[in-house]
Amino acid sequence: MYLIVASRDYKKSFAKLKASGKLKRQALDSLEEAVNTIANGKKLPPGYQDHQLSGELKRYRECHIKGDLRLQYQLHKQELILVLIDIGTHSALF
Repeated sequence: MYLIVASRDYKKSFAKLKASGKLKRQALDSLEEAVNTIANGKKLPPGYQDHQLSGELKRYRECHIKGDLRLQYQLHKQELILVLIDIGTHSALF
């Protein structure tokens, strides 16, 4: 199992989403399921549309949590660390 580490950007974005009321119970459940699946070294179901990013962000992966909510993350396979990079809508992340 991977150790889960949340970046400063992720913590800030998560708190902002939660305070705005945009992070509903279903989205939280989907986020928890996605993070646990990745941390256990398993592939996400197709509905999450997990994919490698390109360009300057090519070292990161992204998955769709609920609607336009996306999670950016990075896996360090040798160290067994899952870094939660950021969370937000497509327009907020890019």
